[in-house]
Amino acid sequence: MDNVWEKMKKSFREGAILSMEKIEEFTKIGKLKVEEMAAKRKIERNFIDMGERTFDLIEEGKKDAIGDDLTIKKAVENINVLRDELVNIEKKIKDIQEENKKNKEEQTESESETTGY
Repeated sequence: MDNVWEKMKKSFREGAILSMEKIEEFTKIGKLKVEEMAAKRKIERNFIDMGERTFDLIEEGKKDAIGDDLTIKKAVENINVLRDELVNIEKKIKDIQEENKKNKEEQTESESETTGY
């Protein structure tokens, strides 16, 4: 009876640890997803600003000046920075997922060694 009880306690403990690890993983990924969405919105806003400015320049008959316009240059610069930020965020998400996958595989191997299965 004590052996069954000990196995149950061990299972509950391992389940709780696994749950906490998953919660931590999803929390980290969730925060990064929020950052990702914010960066995407900023990119969209820069594209809108660029389009509005381009329209204004064309309406003013200055379409040759589009490439030299400071507002457009700044928007392009911002978009490039934000795209780099998105790449970094995606890399962080992938790293977290790979780390947790690796930890799960190690736990499975450890359990197999312990139980002999």
